[in-house]
Amino acid sequence: MGKIDDLRLPEMGTHAIGTEKLSVTPYISHEFFEREKTAIFAKCWLMAGREKDVAKSGEYVTFHLEALSVSLIIVRAKDGLLRAFYNACAHRGARIVTESSGKARGGLVCPYHGWAFGFDGSLLSAPSEDSFANLDFKNESLKQVSVDVWGGFIFVNLDPKPAWTLREYLAPLHDGFDNYLADSKWSWSYGWRSKVKGNWKLLVDPQIEGYHVDQAHRRTIAGNIQGEGARPFVYPDSIGVPGGLHLFRPEILGVQTEVGLLSAKFGATSLYAKPEKEFSAGNADGVLKNEHPRWVLDEYLLFPNTVMFMQRGQIFIQRTYPLSADECLWEVDFYHIDPVTNFGEAFSAEQGRIQIRDVLSEDLFLSEGLQGNYRAGAVTQISLSRQEVAIRAFYQNVMRMVDEPNHSAEASK
Repeated sequence: MGKIDDLRLPEMGTHAIGTEKLSVTPYISHEFFEREKTAIFAKCWLMAGREKDVAKSGEYVTFHLEALSVSLIIVRAKDGLLRAFYNACAHRGARIVTESSGKARGGLVCPYHGWAFGFDGSLLSAPSEDSFANLDFKNESLKQVSVDVWGGFIFVNLDPKPAWTLREYLAPLHDGFDNYLADSKWSWSYGWRSKVKGNWKLLVDPQIEGYHVDQAHRRTIAGNIQGEGARPFVYPDSIGVPGGLHLFRPEILGVQTEVGLLSAKFGATSLYAKPEKEFSAGNADGVLKNEHPRWVLDEYLLFPNTVMFMQRGQIFIQRTYPLSADECLWEVDFYHIDPVTNFGEAFSAEQGRIQIRDVLSEDLFLSEGLQGNYRAGAVTQISLSRQEVAIRAFYQNVMRMVDEPNHSAEASK
């Protein structure tokens, strides 16, 4: 880790991409939601899992996108390549696998009538095949979708010929991010999943701005992380990475609890005190801002629905899936670079888990209230500060994808 001389924080956002108020219609319109499903979720790259979970031939994971009634199988084929298919038998459309993950031996066998498919999607056998009048095995393969890997994560695209390769989509995140996140030492630790009564975008918004921190998280973060230390950035020309923020601790920390300080001695899971431990993740040079002594984490929005939080010994991933205009499925997964080996590390992990659970719960609660007020018509337009510029970049990407460039409302006079 290099030493830096300039300890100034990055700029506090920008108004360069606009200052107009934004309409709340995209958060509540059922018609707009239908267009989002086909223009965004059926066309964009979506994070679907971790590659190490499908390392061997026959290992699979499933991926579901309920808003589009989509279920996918992502499987490691015998040739070593990943394949992704609709989880639908070519015979009558039954779901072939029902578990979230597993290992198939020899092939994928439909539980309804026993049609068997290879890991390349080809039909291998069908019971009583001579009873069919025109059964051509070459025309009965599983329906394939696009799949690729970046940063050790699996991404799928329902478009069989995507408009962008995954790396084009994720620019400007360079190969250093890919290498750092793909480090084989990262392993899943825990996560949560919940249905939320709010539009899917309302669960993304608070994660990419720090303006709300001082008030919304006053009971949890207090003075140890402040809105002043959340420095947003945008990539106006990026397709899949509209922006994010870098988070820094204040110059003078608030009250440090003995529990928090003790936790920081053994792990990186606490956001309230700088960890004392060094971690064995791969080279972070040019990836993390951790050379700054006040640095906490970096986060990036991977459009449309994934927010990636990166630290030295911990990463956590929030994904939000639409269910309707007024409801979504929220999930978060935590990965750590070093396994827990003693009580101190277990204590640190549990203390950090409880802290971030409480902070995220506050965001979920507030998002449901926003949805109710937008639906009631109590608020029809929203204003954004420079600190909230990543939300504006996110909103603009949504509008571009659904081809509604004039949906932003002009500021009221």
